Amino acid sequence: MTNEELIQTAEKVLNPVTKDGRLHGDVGAAVLGKNGKVYVGTCVDTPSWGLCAERSAFAAMITDGEYKFDKVVAVWKDDKTGKLYVLPPCGVCREFMRQIDQGNLESEVILGKTDVKKLMELIPYYEWPAPLE
Repeated sequence: MTNEELIQTAEKVLNPVTKDGRLHGDVGAAVLGKNGKVYVGTCVDTPSWGLCAERSAFAAMITDGEYKFDKVVAVWKDDKTGKLYVLPPCGVCREFMRQIDQGNLESEVILGKTDVKKLMELIPYYEWPAPLE
């Protein structure tokens, strides 16, 4: 699956809805698992906890028994201009991806149509430190 196809898949799950003054579904994510399946999710904004679109998609992947992924992308569309944006994952999502399987540090995070970084490039000091001498 190309990066553009994964971006389009994430865009398809955008479904902004306001409930009790909170906006849900305005960010969509798509994850390509190592098993070749694509998992999607949207953000859920609650005053107590909330859930980013990426972790929502990863929850679906984990429910399917998969813990490693090839690529992930999150998108948001500006209602005023209709322009689509690729969003970098927040720090919590980056750490979550690493914690579900250390092998995910080699996985790709899509940051634009042609801009891709490995997860390890987005997490500073991800390695366990050496002991002091």
